[in-house]
Amino acid sequence: MIKYTVTSEEFSQLEESQQGLYTQGEDGYKLNVEGVITVEEAAAREAGLRENRDKLLAEKKRIDELKREAEAEAKRQQEEKLKKANDYEQLYNSSEQERQRSEQALRDLESKIQRQQVNGKSLELASSLTKDTARAKLLSEQIASRLTLVDGELKVQDKQGNLTVSTVEELTSSIKAEYPFLVDGLESTGGGAIGSASGTGDSKTVSRADFDAMNAQKRMDYIKSGGKII
Repeated sequence: MIKYTVTSEEFSQLEESQQGLYTQGEDGYKLNVEGVITVEEAAAREAGLRENRDKLLAEKKRIDELKREAEAEAKRQQEEKLKKANDYEQLYNSSEQERQRSEQALRDLESKIQRQQVNGKSLELASSLTKDTARAKLLSEQIASRLTLVDGELKVQDKQGNLTVSTVEELTSSIKAEYPFLVDGLESTGGGAIGSASGTGDSKTVSRADFDAMNAQKRMDYIKSGGKII
């Protein structure tokens, strides 16, 4: 469990990778990575999505039962009077349309749950590579583009979207090698972290809003060139 504030004793018991997420203050150590959700928060969000999915499943089951009842009633009426055939067809079509809408909603919810799991894992891996918020966001986007969920299990895919036999750990190593300027301790200039001094008077700076408005490639090029976010 990630705490937003820890005591000195708690800080000393953390792993080195976790200690890098905190900054010492007067009243202890505070978490300094913004925008990275905790495992508990990700689990809570996923639980909520699963609850909605269960409700949709129950609703679909109810609709299917109503459809069967409607079909049975329509068939009985058709046997009694041929003129009821038209009423049966309309009822059937209406029930079928409702069932299709329910199935589509269920598929959309399952897709949302999958994206939530992929994004959660991507943020976790990115945070282990850098404590810089902007860099973590860029790394997370690159990692997420290479992960997919198959039968409830995270799988690594290549840049063309094809499944591979690579592990998540191997993917992390590949991302580190491909984007060393975004990983703490591997950048060539050392001036990419927020708040660090580059020593030059003409360093490029942009606001947080302008940086977020860039696409992924422009943000990556900006960080790589030594640009700063204010």
